[in-house]
Amino acid sequence: MTSRNFIRQAITLGFSFVMVVCLVAGCTKAPQTGQPGGAAPAVVSVWHSLQGAEADALQSQVQSITKAHPEVVIKLKYLPEQNFVALSYQAEAGGEGPEIFIASSEIIGQLYGQGVLAKTVYTDSEAFPAALAGSRFGGVEYALPWLTDVPLLYYRTDTASVPANLTDLFSAKGGISITNLDTAMLATWWNGQGGRLMDAAKPTLDDPNNVLFLQQLRSWRGSRVLRIDPDALTAFVDGKTPYLIAGASQAKLLTQKSVPWGCLALADLVGGQGQSLLGKTLEIANSKVKTNEAMMPAIQTVEKALLTPDVEGALSQAGGRLPASKGYYGRAEAQKGVFPQANLTLVKAWALEGSAPEWKLIPLQDTAWSNVLAGNVTSEDALASAQEEAIKALAIKG
Repeated sequence: MTSRNFIRQAITLGFSFVMVVCLVAGCTKAPQTGQPGGAAPAVVSVWHSLQGAEADALQSQVQSITKAHPEVVIKLKYLPEQNFVALSYQAEAGGEGPEIFIASSEIIGQLYGQGVLAKTVYTDSEAFPAALAGSRFGGVEYALPWLTDVPLLYYRTDTASVPANLTDLFSAKGGISITNLDTAMLATWWNGQGGRLMDAAKPTLDDPNNVLFLQQLRSWRGSRVLRIDPDALTAFVDGKTPYLIAGASQAKLLTQKSVPWGCLALADLVGGQGQSLLGKTLEIANSKVKTNEAMMPAIQTVEKALLTPDVEGALSQAGGRLPASKGYYGRAEAQKGVFPQANLTLVKAWALEGSAPEWKLIPLQDTAWSNVLAGNVTSEDALASAQEEAIKALAIKG
C-alpha cells in the first residue's frame, strides 16, 4: 500500500468514526421540546365561549396569526358559557387547562374569584379607560378588554328630529322605547343629573338626586312618552316608534334592515355630563397554572396579535360588539355610521373596577326602580329600602 493510499484510508476511517459517534449521540440525546424562540413552535391553548360567526372569525384570525408568527401554534377549544367556570376551575385544579381564556367579563370575574387567573402578560395601552378598569381587580389587571358595547339613542331620520336635550326628546311626538329600564341602560342620564351610588365609601342610594330621577322616570312612564318594550328594536325597525335606546352594536342590524337611522350619545342630552356603563364585554385573560416564565413570550405574542385593530374589527363585524381599544376608532371605516358616537361614549364611559363595590349596589337600585314603576311603592320608600340593603351588602357598621 502506498503512503498516499494509507493516508486516504485513514482519513476515511476517521470520518466514519466521527459520523458513528454523532449518530449515537443523536439517538441517545433527549427529544427537544418546543420553547418560545426555539426551533419548534410553542403551543398556546385558548379556551373561548364564542359561537357561530364569532367562532368562525376567531378561527380565521388565529390562522392568520400563526402564519405571521410561526413561532407559536394556537389551539382553540370551545366551552359553553354555563360550564365555562366549572370546567376551567377543574382543569386548573388538576394542573391542566389553557394558557389563555376568552370569555365575557362576568365569566372572567368568576374565574378571578376562583383564583384561576394570573396577572396579564401583555399590557394594552390602547384600551379605553372604562374597559380597562372593568378588567382590574384590587388595582391589578387580570384581563384585557377586547370587544364591548355602549347604549346610544337612535332616531329614525324619516320621522323624527334630532333632540337637543331630554325635555326636547320627551316632548317629541311618538315617544321613546327601550327594551329594559335599568341603571346599565340609563346610567348616563341618571348620573348626568347628579345620581350617585356612593360617597366617601358609603352607599347613597337614597340621595335626593336619585329620588328625583326615579320620580322623573315614573312621570315619563306614566305619560307613556317612555315605553318599556322587549320588542322595542322591532318596533323601531317597523317605524312604530321614532326613538330607541339600544346598544351601539344594534346599528349593524338596522343597516341590514335598510332602516333610515341616526344616533346620538346619551350624554349629548344632559349637557355632556353623563357617563355610560359598558355593555357586555368580551375579555382575554391568562391562566394562573400555565402562565410561567417559559411561556410568557408566546402568550404575549398571541395576546398582542389578538388586540390589533384588524383582528378586533373582524370579530366586531362577525358579532354584536365593538372594539374596546382606541386604536380601531382612528381607522377610515370607523369615521362613519355608529362608530363616532360610540367612540365619544366609550372615551368618557364610567370607569368602575371589576372589584368596585358599586357592582353590588346597582342591582339594588334596579330593584327599586322596578318596584316604583310597577306602582308598588313610592320613590322615597323604595330607595330608602335599597339603602338599607346596600349597607348590609357592603357590611358597613354605624
